[in-house]
Amino acid sequence: MFATDVLKVLYAPHKVFKQIIQNPKYWGPLLIFVIFIAAQSGFYYSLYSKTYYEQTTPDITNLGAWTLNATMWTVSPGVAISSNYIDYLNSSVYGNSSMQFDVSNSNNMSITLSDISNVNCGSSGYLNLSMRIKQVDPQTTPSSAYLTLYSLGQSNSYRYDLTSDLSNASLIGSWNNITVPVGASASNWQAAGSPQWGNITGLKLDFNYAANSTITMRVEGLFFRGIFESPVKTDFVGFLVYVLQATIIQFIEEWILFAALMYIIIKGLKGSVIWKPLFVAVGFALVVTVVQSLISLVAIVTLPAVNYPVELLTSFPGEAQVLLNAVSTQTAAYSLTVGLVQLVIYVWTAGLGVFIVRALLPEFTYTKCILVSAAAFIVTILLVSFLSALGF
Repeated sequence: MFATDVLKVLYAPHKVFKQIIQNPKYWGPLLIFVIFIAAQSGFYYSLYSKTYYEQTTPDITNLGAWTLNATMWTVSPGVAISSNYIDYLNSSVYGNSSMQFDVSNSNNMSITLSDISNVNCGSSGYLNLSMRIKQVDPQTTPSSAYLTLYSLGQSNSYRYDLTSDLSNASLIGSWNNITVPVGASASNWQAAGSPQWGNITGLKLDFNYAANSTITMRVEGLFFRGIFESPVKTDFVGFLVYVLQATIIQFIEEWILFAALMYIIIKGLKGSVIWKPLFVAVGFALVVTVVQSLISLVAIVTLPAVNYPVELLTSFPGEAQVLLNAVSTQTAAYSLTVGLVQLVIYVWTAGLGVFIVRALLPEFTYTKCILVSAAAFIVTILLVSFLSALGF
């Protein structure tokens, strides 16, 4: 029975492959395929249930939305707005320009972003507001700077003192990465009117200086953040489609490539081989991928919940590496376990290939069988990795 043959591949491959080749049926590989989909899907679900990606407004795919369109901003009298296409953060996520504000012979500047669509900073909402500010001129720090968040109109607001965040004179002329805590649990906010953290609809930045001068400010990377969610929760249907697609393609690619490469190499060595028995036997050999999925699923217990902040996607030098190092430390035990299991599975699969070639061609020496299986499997792994990098 084909189910018994599947089990025998794990403990008696030298015997069972002879039987499989003599009577090749697709039922065994199809059973393995179905079990693999179930096991691998369970693994992905468990893995991504512990993986949390930061959510943002604007969306993480368009973090520069509020600093790409000058019409979204209003300014104090005399202030000019322009898009700076030369000085901007080198990231496709933020866009190809920064928002620049200029005023001459003034000791203050106010810039306001209105209508930001009811951002939720309430109990279940965002915890932080991030922005990147570059003060180009003057060459002195502001005497005072304030961030105001409006709630359902300018008569209701929260005000935060930003002076200390802009007090480092060495950062003049450089992008200053500022993150401000928001929400009911955040301190140092002064309320005016009846604002609600659950409905933030605009913001204003005020800069004040001790004397009149030319003031030039650039702003980019302005977004709310601090919510971390698993892909399983944010888009379960999309996640399910991704998992099924990745799992099915992984199995089919490895099955076809391994069998085809063995066939080609055997033919190159002047061996006589028929496609169906070889293809069915390789399908049986892939039962080890089920074993790998089950072991990896168990290994998930060693993995803590891991947060992936937005900086890992924006990939700025230094920032991303520090965060990546922290994530790597958290996942070290899991990564080591999965890496060792992967290595064992690679050797095991190639070893089963040796028994397949030997069963097909008894006249081949074990040295030649090892050569065929090892070469075919190494190239298979390289091709699967290459296709994966291309999105297949």
